[in-house]
Amino acid sequence: MCGAVFGQQETQFSQYYSNPYFFNPAAGGLTKTTQFDFGFRRQWLNIEGSPISFYASGHSEVRFGKSKSEVIEEFNIDRESVYATPEKRIGAAKHVIGGKMISDQIGPFMKNSIMASYAYHLRFTEKTMLGLGLSGGWSNFGINSSRVILHDEDDIEYANFLTRNSNQNIFDVKAGITFYGEKFTLGVSGTQLLENGLIIDEVVTQSQFGRHLLAFGMYEFELSNEYSVEPHFMLQAIGNAPLSFNMGARVIVKDRYWGNLAYRFGDAINVGFGMNVAGNFRFGYAYDFSAGQVQRINNSVHELMLGYVIGNNRNVEKELKD
Repeated sequence: MCGAVFGQQETQFSQYYSNPYFFNPAAGGLTKTTQFDFGFRRQWLNIEGSPISFYASGHSEVRFGKSKSEVIEEFNIDRESVYATPEKRIGAAKHVIGGKMISDQIGPFMKNSIMASYAYHLRFTEKTMLGLGLSGGWSNFGINSSRVILHDEDDIEYANFLTRNSNQNIFDVKAGITFYGEKFTLGVSGTQLLENGLIIDEVVTQSQFGRHLLAFGMYEFELSNEYSVEPHFMLQAIGNAPLSFNMGARVIVKDRYWGNLAYRFGDAINVGFGMNVAGNFRFGYAYDFSAGQVQRINNSVHELMLGYVIGNNRNVEKELKD
């Protein structure tokens, strides 16, 4: 017998505060730098077929037409090894392009995606900006036959199905809105907006790639010249499945180091830390402790993030001339 099952389909990362562009195409290009980010999440290490998620993303403001304004400003001009996080750029309207690649595996199922995005940021008030973004691209969902074990090895029809091309290619669309200022960022986005039906090897199923709604926010409160606290939250929702709601706070030291403590309701407590290192790199690590009704056999849920920030070199010749 087979019944109906509903669940979240999109991968989630605990360090959403470090790269909001990952889930919102309008959240790229907040600073006048080019940024690349890589994320890896491995859940429940000792359980066979446990989820493994990886992503790579990049985004930057670009210049169209005859505009002479710089889209990438000087960054880390003192060449500090441990550098301060770039500030958000508030002011003139800007165009932002980006892209990301995602690979998500759980059990015999795998989904790979390549998406490109465009966003337009316009001045909303004197000290705030509003960004509108759209993302589209290719996604592939399939079954890894090497991870499927048949209870009845004589099931010829199913065995033949697994030996064929058991995957589906779809065109996927995402959209988002981001509202931000120097100290805060708020955003709402939707994924899998086309709600494609699941068809594997010409077998039409009753399943579909359901729309997801994601909302996030963060605000940095300065406690002193060196310390600040940044509360943040993340909401993920899909029809007929429980909400995933995460809230917590980061303690930021000198805009260079941070420590994070958060709680995902009914699921896990998350602790993490990170820093800006080696002049251009960002590093972050997070660990989840099980705190829900479902107690896992192994609580090892690890997440790594590595970022790379590019800015213009300091124009010493121009400074001397001025």
